[in-house]
Amino acid sequence: MRKCRVGLLVILPMALLLTACGGGASTEISAELEDFQFTPDSWTVPAGEEITIELTNNGSVIHEFVILQSGVTISDESDLPETEEELLADFVYWEDEIEAGETKTATFTAPPAGEYQIICAIEGHFTAGMQGTLTSESA
Repeated sequence: MRKCRVGLLVILPMALLLTACGGGASTEISAELEDFQFTPDSWTVPAGEEITIELTNNGSVIHEFVILQSGVTISDESDLPETEEELLADFVYWEDEIEAGETKTATFTAPPAGEYQIICAIEGHFTAGMQGTLTSESA
């Protein structure tokens, strides 16, 4: 009985320490896109690393996974530009789209350390709730 308590006293603090030091940043993430939400709705990645993302569209319509540029956030769809060219040039860090019922894997380089807004830029989807946060952490 005494050995079990000593083992727990050693293992538990080590497990807590490893959890605290892990930071949760990963080079492999996934997202389920549904009508009209991301699951999960937040991700943490290591800054500057190549990230592999698996996107699964469980919805009935096409969706986008758009990482907005540093310093760019929107609170309403009216904040978005009129043309896709402007959106890609002035707002988007990285984006991909996925057809309904599909799963795909893509890669991107994580942006510099900071928080980035994730949206679906298809008209009406942001307003319906398709938004999230990407946190990029320094090593």
